[in-house]
Formats: sequence, C-alpha cells, structure tokens
Amino acid sequence: MKKMLFMLLLMIVVSGVLIASGTVFGAVSVKEGKWNSHEIQTSSLDKVTLIAGNKYIFEYSTENGQIPSNVTWIITNVKDGTQNTYLGNPVKISFGSSGEYNITVKKGSTIVYGPKSVKVHEGPLGMALALIGAGIAVGASGMGAAIGVGIAGASGAAAIAENSNRFKTAFIFQAFPQTQGIYGLLIGILILMYTGALSGGLNPTADIPVGAGLMAIGAGLSVGIAGLSAIGQGIVAATGVGVTRKQGTLGKAVVFTVLPETQAIYGLLIAILLLQGMNAAIHNNSLGATYALAMGIAAVGIGLGMGLSGITAIGQGIAAASGSSATAQKPKAFASSMIFSVLPETQSIYALLAAIMVITSMGLMSGAVPSMAPSQAMLVGIGVLGIGFAVGLAGISGIGQGITAGAGAAAYVKNPSSRTRSIVLSVMSETYAIFGLLIAILIMLALGVL
Repeated sequence: MKKMLFMLLLMIVVSGVLIASGTVFGAVSVKEGKWNSHEIQTSSLDKVTLIAGNKYIFEYSTENGQIPSNVTWIITNVKDGTQNTYLGNPVKISFGSSGEYNITVKKGSTIVYGPKSVKVHEGPLGMALALIGAGIAVGASGMGAAIGVGIAGASGAAAIAENSNRFKTAFIFQAFPQTQGIYGLLIGILILMYTGALSGGLNPTADIPVGAGLMAIGAGLSVGIAGLSAIGQGIVAATGVGVTRKQGTLGKAVVFTVLPETQAIYGLLIAILLLQGMNAAIHNNSLGATYALAMGIAAVGIGLGMGLSGITAIGQGIAAASGSSATAQKPKAFASSMIFSVLPETQSIYALLAAIMVITSMGLMSGAVPSMAPSQAMLVGIGVLGIGFAVGLAGISGIGQGITAGAGAAAYVKNPSSRTRSIVLSVMSETYAIFGLLIAILIMLALGVL
C-alpha cells in the first residue's frame, strides 16, 4: 500500500514538473476550410500549414482519446504578447496576421496542453501578386518597345532599299526603343529575385506579405506602362533614319531620339525605389500586415501615376521628330526645336515629384513603419490611388502638346518669328496636366502627406 501511494505521489510530482516546464500533453487536431462546411480535412497540428486569415477548427483530445468540452484556449502572439481566449472544444480560430504564436489549453487553472509554438504563414497571395507585377513590367514595356522598334525598323528598311550602305545607321536608330524592354526585364528579374521565385518559392510558406506583392505591382506598372514611351522614341528614330541622308546630321538626330526615353528612366527610377520598399517589407517583421497593405496600395497608385504619365513620351516623340527634321533643314533651328521637344516632358516630371513626396512620407523606400496610426495609413494608401490617377491620366495631355509643339517646330523653319506664339499654343494643352497636379497636391494636403 505504501509503495502504491509513493508511486502515485511520484507521478503527481513529475506531472507538475512537466506542466511547469511547458511539456505538451494530449493532442490537437485541426480542420481546415469553411467553418460551416462538412467537406473539410482533419490533420494534426504538427502537419497542417497555418495561413493568416484562413478559418480553422481546433479540437483538443487527452492522451487517452477523450475530448473534454470545458477547456480554455489561449492564443498568444509571440511578437507583441497579445492574447486571444476561446472557450469550448472544438473552437473556431482565425489568425489575423502571420507570425509565431503559442497555443495553450487549460482545464480550469491547469495547463493540459502546451504552450505549443506554431508558425502562421502569409500564404501564397503575396507571391502571386508579385509575379503579376513582374509580368506587367516585362509585358507592357515589351509591347511598347516592340512597336517603337517596328516603326524605326520600317523606316530603316525603306532607307536600305535606297542605299544598302545605310544599314548600320538604320540599325543604330532601331536599337534605341529597345531599351524600354530591357528596363522592364530588369525589374521583372529583380522582383523574382527579391521574392525567391527563381528558386521555386511559390508556396504557402513563402511568407511574402500581400503589401509587398502590391509594391511589386506598383513597380511593374511604373516601368511597364512608362515603357510605352518607346512608341514615341520609335517615331523620332524613324525620322532620324530619314534625315541622316544629309551629312553632319547624325549627332543631332541622336539627341532628339534620346529625349523620349527620359520618361522610361523616370519609371525605372520609381520602380527601383518601390522594390527597395518591397524587399524591406519582406524582411521587416515589425512592419505589420496593416501598414504593409497600406504601403502596397500606395505603391500601386504611385506606379499608375508614373506609368500613365510616361505615355506623354508619344507626344514628345512627335515633337522631337518634327524638331529633328527642322534641324536637318535648318541647323540654326536646333535650339528652338529642342525647346519645342522638351515641352511635353513636364507632365512626367509632375508625376515624378508626386511619387517622390508620397514615397518619402510613407517610408516606402526604406520599409519603415509610417509615423501614423494603422487606420490613417490605410486611408493614405487608398488616397494615393487618387493622386496616381490625377497626375497619370492628366499627364497623357502631353500627346496633344506634342502635336502642337511639332507643328511649332516646323513653323519656325518657315518663319522664325513664329516661335513665341507657337510656344504659347503648345503650352495650352499642359493646362490639364496642371489641373491634375493641383488636385494631387490637394489630396496630399488632405491626407497629411505634405
């Protein structure tokens, strides 16, 4: 009898020590899927991949297989120490954010399970969005580059038909619009590298925040849509192939051809800044899901604004083509033609300034936590979409401005005294871009960005 009492006492002491040391007892099974669905799988906690936002049914069973009903579940976020308590068995649980959690089950005041550390992952959505961003970067910029290269190549083919010795010149001018496609390819590869997609990282445990995926889309929009500037560059390049029949015109024709590429460079610059933010968001565990999502939405707005405004390069291409032709006819017209050619570029500069102000205000480049409440950050992120549409869509006014500026450059060759009046006419189309910039500034003031 004494021996039995001694063994019982020993078991109680050992159990107490094990509970105090955090040893896991019993088992927890997890059902994945909709809470009200009957077609759900049951797995042990160790074998299931937990995803933030998904719905789960947790059920605790004792070592001998019993399922007690009156237990308390304590879910603790290891990062910030916050706890959520659930009563009953089984219980419905959804993790609000990714990270490490401790799961503890109590019966009364006694711990019967845990604390058990589990990892909650972001899920594949962030990675999928990033892949879309890479596709936009390469696809849109490649489309613009191909059209521009085609326009220049058509002019080159005509020139070669007249004189086969002009193949080298035609090839040089046809190469200019290709760079936009290279910019898009560069951003696409960087997105794949930063997210680990090149190593086959598309899985629920990739842990790419949704906000980071949206930043990749913003970068893709910025460099991709701005890549349509290659169409304008192709127009100038085609004219350059023609005017270089005349000796001594090659250098100036190249200068005019380079002008419409600046919008693509602006788009590339903003895309690189957004990718720095995306990379920081992936590795900055202190950022939080809400801040990352708000910054991601803002990045989409920035990318739209920068990308759409880059389409103004088509107008600049029209003006620069006319300026290149005017300079070939009258070399002294070079300075005036340059003035007409740069006028349609200002729309992209407006978008560039707006993008830099938002990036700086929200810490998008560094991935730092914005100095605002999460709810305010979300409001700012959504508001930036309005800024992007304002400066982006209004920036396409550069096409109209380029048409007028091109006519002004041609008019200057016929009558040099027409320059001032032609500039005034060319500026009129920019009024609408200024309206867009004004609204963007007012939105920034309302959001506290300025």
